[in-house]
Amino acid sequence: METAELDYAFLADFAQVSDNKLTTVGASYTHVYTSSVPGGHLLYIAGRIRCPENLQEVPLKIVASPPNKEFEIAGELTLGHQGEIRPYDGKVGLLFSMGINLPLPSEGLYEINLFLEDRLVRRLAFSVELRRG
Repeated sequence: METAELDYAFLADFAQVSDNKLTTVGASYTHVYTSSVPGGHLLYIAGRIRCPENLQEVPLKIVASPPNKEFEIAGELTLGHQGEIRPYDGKVGLLFSMGINLPLPSEGLYEINLFLEDRLVRRLAFSVELRRG
């Protein structure tokens, strides 16, 4: 049985899906400077999932955590066909974007894990550093 696969995923300053197109600003970063910690950071997680055209829904779970793992912020999306689908090689692409305001309790490496059908399919990470001077 064919399952859904993650084509790509990235972090962005802004991301939106509209008319089966993904629009992003400030995409694919790995570093954030902040003026103070604790603080917060608004970010978007975006990407595309490839799945068999007969698969109607795909569950996507996104889990974010700070360096010390003192908390997790989790969100779930159920992705499905929207509007006119254009199969290619018996598959379709499902675009997604999700915005979160992530608390930044400290400097360090923050992780965003993506799960498709309860399988870890991608780890995205970015480091947070205080802007000095």
